[in-house]
Amino acid sequence: MAVRVTPGPPEPSEDHALSEAVSARTAEELRAVREVAANWRTALAAMLTLVTAVSVIRGRDSINGLAQGARVLVGVLLLLAIITASVGAFLSSRSAFGLPKEEPTGRRLTDLVAAERARLHRAVRDLRVAIVLTFVTLALIVASVGVVWYGPTT
Repeated sequence: MAVRVTPGPPEPSEDHALSEAVSARTAEELRAVREVAANWRTALAAMLTLVTAVSVIRGRDSINGLAQGARVLVGVLLLLAIITASVGAFLSSRSAFGLPKEEPTGRRLTDLVAAERARLHRAVRDLRVAIVLTFVTLALIVASVGVVWYGPTT
């Protein structure tokens, strides 16, 4: 009976170890960004609810005594607030959860690192834009309230 000797499993290469370290680090960074994005998404949803509730509950009563131009301005400001809050909520949700899509796996370590870093950069970029849109939404709401309170009357 002949004994056949075969080589054992190859030792992980330095590239493989580096690849796993980069993947773990990027996954941790992405998890942290997504947690923050989920909180901003909640804030934007609250603002969107506020704009909608104020528009529906107060409705025409709040702008009845305003001049025509002031009425139009309030409507435009509230419409812009709804748009910015909606886009911000979408971007913060995309940052928090990502969008399912097929991503090609690179054959080289540099391709893998580049793909992981690109995913992280997209999430951070979406979160930054969502944060800016949160403050823009707040400014638009405050501006519309200011026009209602201090705008020219008929």
